[in-house]
Amino acid sequence: MNITIATGGSGGHIIPALKVARELQKRKCAVRFAGALNIWKERVTRSGFSFDELELCGTDLARPIRSARALWLFSKGTFAAGSLLKQYKADVVAGFGGYGAFPVVLAAVLSGRPTLIHEQNVLPGKANAVLSRLVKRIAVSFPQSRRYFPAAKIVLTGCPSHRPAAHLDRAELLREFGLDEGKKTVLILGGSQGSRWLNEVSVRAVLELRSRVPLQVIHLGGQDGYPVLKEQYARLGIPFALFAFFEAMERVYPAADLVIGRAGAVSVTELIRFRKPSVLIPYPHAGGHQTKNAEVLAQAGVGEFIEQKNFTAAWLSGAVERRLAQKPSPQEWERHFGELLSLDPAAALADQIVNIKQ
Repeated sequence: MNITIATGGSGGHIIPALKVARELQKRKCAVRFAGALNIWKERVTRSGFSFDELELCGTDLARPIRSARALWLFSKGTFAAGSLLKQYKADVVAGFGGYGAFPVVLAAVLSGRPTLIHEQNVLPGKANAVLSRLVKRIAVSFPQSRRYFPAAKIVLTGCPSHRPAAHLDRAELLREFGLDEGKKTVLILGGSQGSRWLNEVSVRAVLELRSRVPLQVIHLGGQDGYPVLKEQYARLGIPFALFAFFEAMERVYPAADLVIGRAGAVSVTELIRFRKPSVLIPYPHAGGHQTKNAEVLAQAGVGEFIEQKNFTAAWLSGAVERRLAQKPSPQEWERHFGELLSLDPAAALADQIVNIKQ
């Protein structure tokens, strides 16, 4: 079976799409990517997949000239995508969101090919909101998304992400990071590109907390933030493990007692799968998507969040203390997220894609 995966060019789209692509390969499918992959083209190539890059850009109603260009590129992209689907004899097209995926999925619909879209966030993006009326099946990451889509098309798959690995010993992992098993470990995720404001406020909060809580930190601060953070932690005088990035997140989450970070769909899914309490600062320029994602954890009582405009070191230090003192029980995680915890999202999505013609 020939599968085309259509995706936009952000980590939130590409990471789940790649995990599904690997699952499809296990089912002997030929997989090819198409869309506007932008800076993630190299990641797709390194993962062993071919791709077709379309020249596209997002619309901006405040900038009419840009919007006009976007519509022109979209029209060209839809025509080009139709030719590519015919050339590669695509049997099924799976869209993973973003403006980069839209013309490919639309071209598949227009040519009569079976189509599925996956919505990573609770609140649908613009592209998926429109495509949901046209495609055959809609896979969602969270039960809370069901209200936004036609009920007959929906299947809950979860969001493909890192998953817990068996037989990992927390004490051994902490030793690998040069950390102490007897201290509370806070994991700070600055985002794939780092977040200067999140990094700065988090370090100030750690400074406030160090006299009140026996604390140590694992901090993924991004390439740009790494040099400054290294100097700051050296002056704080607490145990720390600092990285620009860390690929094997299944070895990081188990070492943490609490996670501070953004509220992308992949991150929120991983917090649930690894059962980690959290303090989240939704990215303010994500159209409200991250706020809705963070609400999933806050409503279950396993996390809290604050908008970035109100984010201060004083608030964060208090939130960290509260969360460290209120560790959710395994029963609480099961009660709120049992349905999601029972899923293997990448495998579930791969199954939906290969069986969509039946």
